[in-house]
Amino acid sequence: MKIATLNIQNLFHRDLSFLKQNASKNLQDWMEEFQHLLRNPKKEEHVLNRMRELAFLMGFSPQTTEPFLTLRRKGGHLYVKPLGSERQSKATERVGWNGWVELRSYPLDEGHRQPKVECIAQAAPDILVLQEVEDRPSLSDFNREYLGPKLGGAFDQWLFAEGNDPRGLGHAILARNGYRITGFQTHAHERDATDGDLFGMDCPEFTIVTPNGTEITIISARFQGDGLSTDFHAKRKKQAQRVCWYCDRLKAEGKDKIVVCGYLGEVAYGDALRPLLGGKWMRDIPQHLDFDAAMGKGPKDLVGGEPYKGWSAKHDYLLSSPALYGAMQRCGVQVPLSQKGQKGITSLFSNPKGYSDNMAHPMLWAEFDV
Repeated sequence: MKIATLNIQNLFHRDLSFLKQNASKNLQDWMEEFQHLLRNPKKEEHVLNRMRELAFLMGFSPQTTEPFLTLRRKGGHLYVKPLGSERQSKATERVGWNGWVELRSYPLDEGHRQPKVECIAQAAPDILVLQEVEDRPSLSDFNREYLGPKLGGAFDQWLFAEGNDPRGLGHAILARNGYRITGFQTHAHERDATDGDLFGMDCPEFTIVTPNGTEITIISARFQGDGLSTDFHAKRKKQAQRVCWYCDRLKAEGKDKIVVCGYLGEVAYGDALRPLLGGKWMRDIPQHLDFDAAMGKGPKDLVGGEPYKGWSAKHDYLLSSPALYGAMQRCGVQVPLSQKGQKGITSLFSNPKGYSDNMAHPMLWAEFDV
């Protein structure tokens, strides 16, 4: 049984809020590039075009040259013009398309999507767990149109679970080769100390049954990210404690084959993840003797060993319970890269030329004999 997990960061469309989140870190780069081009006394047409683009990105220009706009299948808001004193919230078959659209997303090109497809195809997992999927129709298209041709057939079972995220992002699981999705439990209703959502994007449990009848529980996680809030470390620790409680409950029920995977937002030696990683209950795959970081094998030094080059600074995880860890045959990490032929995990920690900014999440995989 081969399991892979990847924070896909949207399949086809990305919410506009991501642009706002990235504005501050990109603004300085845009300003430096603009100043560099401005000092050039000979400005050819392509230089002037780039300066116009930068001016728009920095907010100097009110015009844009985007070739098209896209409305999300879920999350876009449609309004029609008032008809007399009547105001309707959306266009219907009765009123037709007599209105305007509030766009909430922008399209991702193939340069963002194709490296992820190639990465998944190379791993060829039996079970694929994805985080930050925008909606069910997108997952269906991605499975059928992109993964199917690469894997010799699409995943025959798949499930999308939308949670609390206001952008509509959720978790997804796909299964093939006789593996069946037989159970699903949401934790979107969990509350924190302030009566807010404990999980901003849910933390669902999926039950998988192998072809020989063995039952596996997979918990897909997307913990609190860094932000303006000053308590994001405390929030992550609460989330880790809750996931640990889920594992304890499953163990008490006799379900000892458990996988916890996804973005946990903290380094492995951080205090926030101590409830999950501080004991002997869940094991992280880099601890395994056959862990492959796609840069060759060597001493298992997660702090500075040559094969890992800072892998201890990762925020994405694939954890397994002792019952599964003992059955692990191979495991590793692969990074979707934006240029063919490039190898390594550099894009986990920096963004050199040739890497897209949404390629930062690696794909983790593990193969078990169950």
